[in-house]
Amino acid sequence: MRLIVATVNYCCANSIIECLSTTASQVRDCRGQWWIVDNHSLDDSVDVLRSALTKFPDVHLLEAPRNGGFGYGNNLVIEKAISGPLKADYIYFLNPDACPQPGAIAAMMSYLDDHPDVGIVGSGLVDEADAYTASMFRFPTFWSELDSALAFGPVSRLLKSYLQTLPPLQSPGPVDWVAGTSFMVRTEALRTTGGFDEDFFLYWEEVELCSRIAKAGFQIHGLPEAKVRHIGGVSTGMHRDERRIPGYWHQSRNMYFAKTGTGGPLSILNLATSLALVMRRLLEFVRRKPMAHPHFTRDHIKYALQFYLQRN
Repeated sequence: MRLIVATVNYCCANSIIECLSTTASQVRDCRGQWWIVDNHSLDDSVDVLRSALTKFPDVHLLEAPRNGGFGYGNNLVIEKAISGPLKADYIYFLNPDACPQPGAIAAMMSYLDDHPDVGIVGSGLVDEADAYTASMFRFPTFWSELDSALAFGPVSRLLKSYLQTLPPLQSPGPVDWVAGTSFMVRTEALRTTGGFDEDFFLYWEEVELCSRIAKAGFQIHGLPEAKVRHIGGVSTGMHRDERRIPGYWHQSRNMYFAKTGTGGPLSILNLATSLALVMRRLLEFVRRKPMAHPHFTRDHIKYALQFYLQRN
């Protein structure tokens, strides 16, 4: 088998069904199978998906016994590919709210075929209006976290070479990490490094996986012409400024920096970003600018302290 597609669903069955036919057709043309893992959804997702999939013999539903998070759900498919009955050259991880445009999946496969040193290739992402959205990044550092927390133009210009989000790629090429929304991995890379770290419930797990695969000697590339339409945050609402960022995002962030050590000592990193967030809030207050993501500064400090106390 050439390809396995893995999609983890949690209460997003209707989003999958919207693109089910077009995505399944691409998977079939690539001589692959699509495995949808339902992460113990609390709605009627299983019934909805089971009914819809009767028309698609190459699309399978796997019911997880619990909601163990994004990495946990994907690992159920990875285990089948590495040590179980499924054998494939590549595994394509696709969010339930993402829809590959015609030829996108085949383009990623061909790219990995032609670039044996590349372990991961990420697609380009576009929104509902077909406008570019960021999907390729630099690894987080102390300075990128400081800039993100402060979000102040002059500082951002000074630190532009550290900013996580890369400008749009004009051609395929190396990046540090790619969005977990849509990316394809060489199975051999996963066999070498293992799958997702299940300590991460949701968010930051793809950054950690890219870091581990890069350290194992594989390259990570972006392929902007392989376009995937993405309706962000269907299950979490993270894309909406009025929503509070969930606690597991903060926990995952702390875990990433603790595991990789890329931001320096975590206590110093969190102290610096806390001060930057306070300064940002003061600037927003002076400018009478609406505050995005309520209680973010408070939550950042709370989860930073919580993580520190758990580890000491």
